[in-house]
Amino acid sequence: MLDDIMTLLSQFEDVLMMIGIVSSVVFIISLLLIPYLLGLIPSNYFLKNSKTQLKINKPFDLIKLIIKTLIGFILLIAGIIMLVTPGQGLISILLGLFLMEFPGKRQLELKLINHHPIFKTLNWLRSKVNKPPFKR
Repeated sequence: MLDDIMTLLSQFEDVLMMIGIVSSVVFIISLLLIPYLLGLIPSNYFLKNSKTQLKINKPFDLIKLIIKTLIGFILLIAGIIMLVTPGQGLISILLGLFLMEFPGKRQLELKLINHHPIFKTLNWLRSKVNKPPFKR
């Protein structure tokens, strides 16, 4: 059985090497990008009385929304991958959800931010880019 595993690993050595390289690159990018992106969110974003209405007045607003949602989706997928590879998987998933637009998003955000370990981690990451902590 061990010989079968070694044979299988040797057959897919190139694929495993590529997975390792991609995983390392995503890990480094996530370490640099996530605090920056969290710093872009206003500190009062999670207040319950804060109104975050989606406004699309010009074609440029729609393009911006599509790009933001696409980046959020990529972060969501990368976060899911990082659950089993090195990286900040849960934080990437959260940030991806924060960037995407979908029905019920606001209720999900408020539920997640009221979980103390998540709130504490997000504020710690914001402090890395010298931004004030989130208010809730």
